[in-house]
Amino acid sequence: MRRIRIFALAAVVAMMSAASFSATASWQGTWLYYDEEGALVGSWTAGCGELDGRWGVATDNKVFIQGCRASS
Repeated sequence: MRRIRIFALAAVVAMMSAASFSATASWQGTWLYYDEEGALVGSWTAGCGELDGRWGVATDNKVFIQGCRASS
């Protein structure tokens, strides 16, 4: 009975760690802001260390790209 409890506790800890890791990784990325015509007018990169920053105008017409990428 004790082994089952230890195994169950280890499984719960592993699942919580995996969920925490994916939650942390999911907020890294870039918001791209577009005007009504579809032209890129700004962006906001967050959670990417040296690549973090904002430029331009923040609009309601936006797209989120997950992950850290070097700007091209």
